Amino acid sequence: MFVKFSILSTVTVFLVNSSIFATTEDSQPSTGKKVKVAAICIGTGGDRDEKVKQAVDYLNTAGQNKVDIACLPEEFAGFDAEPIPGPTTDTIAKLARQYNMYVICPIREQTCDKQYNTAVLIDRRGEIVGSYRKVFVYWGEGLTPSKDGVKIFNTDFGKISILTCFDLNFAELWYEADALDADIVFWPSAYGGGMPLNAYAMLYHYYIVPVGWGNIIDITGENMNNVIKPRDGMFITTLDLDRTLIHTNFNTEKVAKLLEEHKGEVVQEHYYNMESWYLLKSVKSGVSVRELCKKYKIETLRQYQHRSRRQINEVRKTGGTI
Repeated sequence: MFVKFSILSTVTVFLVNSSIFATTEDSQPSTGKKVKVAAICIGTGGDRDEKVKQAVDYLNTAGQNKVDIACLPEEFAGFDAEPIPGPTTDTIAKLARQYNMYVICPIREQTCDKQYNTAVLIDRRGEIVGSYRKVFVYWGEGLTPSKDGVKIFNTDFGKISILTCFDLNFAELWYEADALDADIVFWPSAYGGGMPLNAYAMLYHYYIVPVGWGNIIDITGENMNNVIKPRDGMFITTLDLDRTLIHTNFNTEKVAKLLEEHKGEVVQEHYYNMESWYLLKSVKSGVSVRELCKKYKIETLRQYQHRSRRQINEVRKTGGTI
């Protein structure tokens, strides 16, 4: 049973069996396109001034590589709390504006009498457009666990969510990022994370950008190979948000027709036999697989799973059959 307990400016938050979730009114999948991301793995904590100076140096490299969005690690500038906006976000915002890129700037936030582990999203103009407060604070952090839940942030390239470090261990958060139609989940962390991240990416079909060890993960759950490392602890790659997984159920003839009528424009990148999934991608500029799926009335795998969950749950309520 869903019990609404607060309303935010961009999301509605619900309590579900003691787990905190958030949802938006518009859950339509974004069209998506290629986006260059950077994981800046310079570590958690340390002297604030030195770490901010290091972050600026790395963000200069990201900007010179024409990155669309760069993410810094969890509490990268140390453990002294500060407000938002504040000195650290002000400094990082200047780089975002200079290079016309989004930056995720995780800090220890001071607000009134509470402190949070907070990741601040700064847009291409250097404006703070949102923040995510860590839901599952790690033992001994001395911080307040957030009640805000998982959020979705609409960018000019797609939808993103942010989860932080110890949040890795709580599958309901990663499920909710899927329910919110995230294209990418950024995960600023004090450690590498490992196998669970690969599992979430494969299960929920979004990219994951871990900012612990920089092992950027594909929608297939595999670590991506086309990653450049312009300097130690910095990982840059381009994500194609238009690549689309489709279940064979009710779609086989439609997919065959799409591929036949768009030869040289769309290809089947892979067929996953055990899962019965197609993976399609565009090979021609200006051609979108997701837009063609709408034209051919093909549900993406995520749309199929979301609709099936919703409709089967409705039938369950009435005691009917499928």
